[in-house]
Amino acid sequence: MSKAVAVHRRRAASTLICILAALASLLGGDWRAATAALPAATEYEIKAAFLLHFSRFVEWPASAFGAPNAPLFICVLGDDPFGPVLEEIVRNERVDSHPIAVERYRLAGNVDRCHILFVSRSAEPLQRQILDQVRGKSILTVSDEEEFTRRGGVIGFVTVNGKVKLQVNRSSAQRADLRISSRLLRLADEVG
Repeated sequence: MSKAVAVHRRRAASTLICILAALASLLGGDWRAATAALPAATEYEIKAAFLLHFSRFVEWPASAFGAPNAPLFICVLGDDPFGPVLEEIVRNERVDSHPIAVERYRLAGNVDRCHILFVSRSAEPLQRQILDQVRGKSILTVSDEEEFTRRGGVIGFVTVNGKVKLQVNRSSAQRADLRISSRLLRLADEVG
């Protein structure tokens, strides 16, 4: 077996483990036990799996989609910490009638078509401007920058003792006309 094939298989296996662990935790499993069982999973594989599952546990208004079968866009703004993992996780996935697509933006520009917008740490200096730009739009903003949810982002990833945890700003979600499932809310600390 070639080295490239071995690397791809290892990535695919760890991606599958991440998806299963994230799903288990969203459905009531013990998140700490799930992450402890993932020595091969990187922090951003876990976060990518969460982005996919956010698409299933957040409800957007019908007006957020141009058509009943329009894609649900997961966007990354700034430097991309996910690499190819995000595409691997969402490949062939759908939410209801919406296929999931990934887009990347170097600058805030026009992120209006995004449904989930991951704001990378490299975009932190523009964070307030970005949050102002999307305020009132049905965009689930997500970041792993420390003060993101306190500044008005909807979901923040926080690493505590080597474990990825969630923070949710429900007021920001309501302003964006997003309904977050109680299953997801049970996993998160509320901020705001």
